Amino acid sequence: MESKKILLSAKIEDPLIHNIYQLLKARGKIELYHHNPSINSINLLSIRKFIQELDLIITKVGGDSSVDLLYIAQEYNIPMINNLKSILLCKNRIALDNSLRTLLKKYSKELGIFNLPKSWSHPSPYKNIQEFKRWVSERLPIVLKTHDQHNEYVRFNFLAKTTDEIDDFVLRYKDFLYFDLYFQEFIECDGFDRKIYVIGDKIFGIKRENPIYLYLREKPEKIDVSQIKREEFVVEKDIKTLAKLISKEFDLKIYGFDLVKIPKSDKYYIIDLNDFPGFKGIENAAELIVEYISKFL
Repeated sequence: MESKKILLSAKIEDPLIHNIYQLLKARGKIELYHHNPSINSINLLSIRKFIQELDLIITKVGGDSSVDLLYIAQEYNIPMINNLKSILLCKNRIALDNSLRTLLKKYSKELGIFNLPKSWSHPSPYKNIQEFKRWVSERLPIVLKTHDQHNEYVRFNFLAKTTDEIDDFVLRYKDFLYFDLYFQEFIECDGFDRKIYVIGDKIFGIKRENPIYLYLREKPEKIDVSQIKREEFVVEKDIKTLAKLISKEFDLKIYGFDLVKIPKSDKYYIIDLNDFPGFKGIENAAELIVEYISKFL
């Protein structure tokens, strides 16, 4: 096999990316290039020629420059692991919400046990802060999220159950409210998140305590979600069907989504979906991803 040229655009300080990089580097017949979207600049004059010579571009989006590279790669039909359209869909919570609702409607027979929370989009609170507080107070309890889920500098997931907590939210995130926001109704669940991870045709399930329920119970000053205990669980047939249909309809190859389960019911709500998540709890995730990349090539 001829040597393959691969560009990996992702933050190397991410443990998963570091391991993927090292494993790819150790493989024969691969010329591996790395772009760190939080550090490296892009020479817009020379990058086009470089990208034309690639056999594959892989992005775990950590900044807009990763997306910029995908725009150029798309122009030259360079193969991608998660293409530009799929990543832009996952980046915009409103577009993703709409596409998930379309998916559930299209496959209502196969996906009858799944639903989405009621949701809203709202302009920056600073357009009219008092009107914003009034609007939110009429929909309590509610979960407030950032509109762009790829912006690591402006990202939050906040539950407001009372009007005082709306004030707390505005005060805590006062520097990050110059953007449109995304809201979901708060879903009473069994207290756990079920995180579904997909690598090609392989599907994994990780169960962890829901951070919101953890906060409501213990009221910690801060929650480091990476430290919440995780355990694998057997993914049932209906969840596998959902995963396969998301892969098919959204053209996602490596991704994950979160489910919460209604108590004493077989019903689930989809509360999040991400391209190229961290795969925390999957011990050999880097090896599985590199294996998939090799087959993809």
